[in-house]
Amino acid sequence: MRSLMSNTALIPDHETIARWYDGKDFSCDWTTANIPIWANILHEHRNRAVRVLEIGSWEGRSALFFLNYLPKAHVVCIDPFGGNAEHQLDEYFANQVPATEGRFDRNVVAPFGGRVEKIKGASGTVVPRLAIEARQFDIVYIDGSHFAADVYADAALIWPLVAPGGIVIFDDYNWDLMDTEQERPKLGVDAFLAGIAGQYRLVHSEYQLVIAKS
Repeated sequence: MRSLMSNTALIPDHETIARWYDGKDFSCDWTTANIPIWANILHEHRNRAVRVLEIGSWEGRSALFFLNYLPKAHVVCIDPFGGNAEHQLDEYFANQVPATEGRFDRNVVAPFGGRVEKIKGASGTVVPRLAIEARQFDIVYIDGSHFAADVYADAALIWPLVAPGGIVIFDDYNWDLMDTEQERPKLGVDAFLAGIAGQYRLVHSEYQLVIAKS
């Protein structure tokens, strides 16, 4: 376990964060708790025209963080907008799934259209197209399917697209909602990291895991 020492001076104040999300339409908040860690890791990129890839966007909260905290960033968002298996286990979230794409469009595409590229589809299909286009990314956030095999596949597909020194954030590394290891991200992340030993530096490991490409 490696915890990043948080520098509070790098974290946006509550009023600033509130402005980012003011007037937006969300059913939940899985992002705000991560902002202190993200801000500490990404602060050196604040004034750079970084390229961000997000796998799994839901209603756009995390994309809005990247777009606001990194004002020169261009963000590619991949999502089939059909929800994940765990959403079907909860009546509240199952009922939100049909509205997620519309919320994403209003929250993210409408105000940031020139800086965001929305690609509707499964990451396993979309990421190879990005590879064929020789796309490169400085920051990657993986929060798609939580099944271990799918997380492994996402990581393996994006790794050649990560620029040297690039950051990869794995969400829900220690997530334990589902019953088996095969239904959780950790097994897939660990298997992927074992296969790229020597090619990365561990930046942070708690609930999320963050690496930097060597």
